Formats: sequence, C-alpha cells, structure tokens
Amino acid sequence: MSQLPSRLSRWRSTVEPIAALYRLDPLLVYAVMDRESLGGDALTPKGPSGTGDHGHGRGLMQVDDRAHKGFVSAVDDLGRPLWQDPSVNVLYGCRLLRRNLDSLDGYMAGALAAYNAGLGRVRSALARLPPDATDAQRLAAVDGVTTGRDYASNVLSRRERFAGSAPAASGA
Repeated sequence: MSQLPSRLSRWRSTVEPIAALYRLDPLLVYAVMDRESLGGDALTPKGPSGTGDHGHGRGLMQVDDRAHKGFVSAVDDLGRPLWQDPSVNVLYGCRLLRRNLDSLDGYMAGALAAYNAGLGRVRSALARLPPDATDAQRLAAVDGVTTGRDYASNVLSRRERFAGSAPAASGA
C-alpha cells in the first residue's frame, strides 16, 4: 500500500480491521473514503466530524442523512452523534458496501454504484440491460445512475492507483 496518500493512511488502524471484518479489500474502502471525503480533508470542518454534500453527507464515508436517518440520529451516552466517530462511520460504510456486494452477487461496480445511488436504482439500471450485456455496458449502466455518472469507475480507478497498478478495464 505504498501508493496510499497520507490523507488516507492516517486512518489505517481504523480501516483495515473493519475491512477485514466485512471481508472487504481495504484499498477499496480507502478508495470509497477518498471519493467521498478525501479522508476527511474535503469536509466542513475538516476531519471525521465534518459534513459534505451540502450538509447531507456525514463523516469520512459520507453517510447520507436522507437515506440513513437512524444511523445519523444515533448518539452515544454523552449525546454525541455516533457518525462523528471515525470507527463507527467506517464500520457503517463497510456494512453498506458488504450488503450491496452480497445483494448483487459480488458485482463490485454495482455495489459501489449502489453505495452512491442506492441499491434500487442500480438494480433497475442492470435490469434494463440485455442478458448478453458486456462488462463495459454493465459498468456504463451502473455509473449512469451515480453522482457524476462515474462513481464506480472512479472508485475502482482510485483503488488501482493505490495498489500501484493500472485501472481495470472491465470495472468488475
């Protein structure tokens, strides 16, 4: 992981055990975190207790308050929002990613797109494809429902960059 930027490597002790718990590639988790919050650097205020996406994204993994009301409203014994705890935020983000992967039979690009756009929108996009759709067509379909129309491709590209290799062409 020598290609991992310092903005992300500072979260190594948080990300890696949680990624292992959910059987996820830690580089993929870092790539989602990088796309969502630049490791907290793109948040206001900067860091794990910041928000993004016009105040709707919460914490390092940018858990959306509109789609995850229960999580975002949960507080600890002192009344502090749990989403501000980096470990809790990463745990929740990894749980969402694992749920998406399991729901889509391990289709990584679809799971990433669902992290951004929701599982229903991704399933609908995939259902509109012919049975013989290529990997490139599947990737274009799931990216087409995401922010910027490139979410899965972008996260996969970041993951490959962090690994020190060229991006995968299929996005699978």
